[in-house]
Amino acid sequence: MAVFELVVSGSKVLRSGPSKIVTESAFVTLTHTLMGNTDGLEIQFFTKPITDAARADILENGAKELRRSDHAALVLFLDKNHQVWQVNLSYVVPGTTVARTVAWKPEDLRQFSNYKFDGKRLLLKSKGLYNESGEEQLKLSWVVDLDLPVFERIKK
Repeated sequence: MAVFELVVSGSKVLRSGPSKIVTESAFVTLTHTLMGNTDGLEIQFFTKPITDAARADILENGAKELRRSDHAALVLFLDKNHQVWQVNLSYVVPGTTVARTVAWKPEDLRQFSNYKFDGKRLLLKSKGLYNESGEEQLKLSWVVDLDLPVFERIKK
């Protein structure tokens, strides 16, 4: 389904060294509330299978239970034509949480060009790398290959 890797080579707050998340399942929700009123697809990746109880937890509670262990998430911000204009990645392992905007420039968005969303299903194949070399020195990489139904987030 997907593999995410983080390599921290310099940081005041993150533990140095590599870590990896190999996922067994993923769940895609369509949301209309990103950055005010922007549509987006949230793809949550988990290291455990999704059960019926987990599906309810995802839709009703934002995956509170599944997010207690290693997980990653990609958020694809969509324009009115369902084209991706920004991608954020969250990476969580015990003791380390990293969230970054990994694509917004045209050359970075090409990492997400093998994408199709018809309103009901998402097909995404992406292999990419995000490098940060400022105060934090880290590399985030991913390999994603999915074809999944898209669920509407339950409004509370």
